[in-house]
Amino acid sequence: MFNTKIKNILIGTILILLFLITPTYAAKIETGDNYTLNKEEIIEDDLYVSGGNITISGIVDGDLLAAGENILVDGTVTGDIYSAGNSIKITGNVSGNTFVFASNATISAILRKNLYIAAAIADVKGSIEGDIMAAAGQVNIEGVVLEDVRVIANQLKSTASVGEDFLVSSSNYSIDESSVAGEVVHGGKQGATPKFTLEDLSGIGPGLTIINFMGMYLAGLIIILLAPVKTLRIEKKITSSWQELLKSYAVGIAALVIGPIAALILLLTGIGAPLALLITAALAFLSIFGILYVESAIGHKILKLTGQKDYVRFFSLLIGRCISLIISFIPVLRGIYSISLISVAIGSAVRMKYDSFPKQTQEETKTEVVKKKKK
Repeated sequence: MFNTKIKNILIGTILILLFLITPTYAAKIETGDNYTLNKEEIIEDDLYVSGGNITISGIVDGDLLAAGENILVDGTVTGDIYSAGNSIKITGNVSGNTFVFASNATISAILRKNLYIAAAIADVKGSIEGDIMAAAGQVNIEGVVLEDVRVIANQLKSTASVGEDFLVSSSNYSIDESSVAGEVVHGGKQGATPKFTLEDLSGIGPGLTIINFMGMYLAGLIIILLAPVKTLRIEKKITSSWQELLKSYAVGIAALVIGPIAALILLLTGIGAPLALLITAALAFLSIFGILYVESAIGHKILKLTGQKDYVRFFSLLIGRCISLIISFIPVLRGIYSISLISVAIGSAVRMKYDSFPKQTQEETKTEVVKKKKK
């Protein structure tokens, strides 16, 4: 059963991508400060929503993708739910898998399949007919779980009825083991001896993949919201033409080669240590978070080719993240893709920063270079 988790994640990711880029089966896309689907409303398609406050009280006959500050789902979703926000509350009925990334998450719904959750505080109740995989600071689990539970947390309390195994990694936990039909596998509590099997470990990998995916996606949303103009400028250095893309790639490769060497030389001089640290920090930041700009640009280019619009780049970033996730499962290609992504990210950022300098300063720099060559 757990050996199929990676397959399910991949299939779900590919489905998101296909629904986003296929015009024949285009989903309903909503953006704005607030969005509400009333109880009497039915959407017979996938629904993708981004905004401040999102309320789904009606019926979504398809998948629901929601990214916002506060998200409430007390209606019915016949497909999967993919949600990211500050506060997420799901109290309705979900026929597919449920993915939640939030600061505060409350799940008191009827879930027909698996629940994947990453949060600071997670309160899980109701009925889950599949597995629970959770990573959080504090977790409370009640109600009924028909299959397995896997939790990584600082604090955990569970009184839930669990149909199969319960795997826990926590420094402080309380589990009603009499309500667990299978085996309770402890890991992380002092004095307990963990009993991990290959089957147990196979469930942890997909969970970490989901946490990384949603975490980087949320970080990307924050970066885009804080610097929308910079996002558009970097995007132009990537998708406006093949020439711009190759220029950014070349500059990025050069920066990756020259940057560390220059930082090392400056560090050895002693006086240039602060500048060396600044160069290192800039390269590290762009290598980790700069790729989000590139993924957003890739996603937006795909949306443009299919005639769809995404002014806030939320769904563009989602498409780019999905592409990166899929490629990360391909052994050889993922290395090449990762290096290319980092190179383009650094190169486009450097070119964008260079273009932001006053033209007079750029002309003076060019003049000085010419004079030095003549001498």
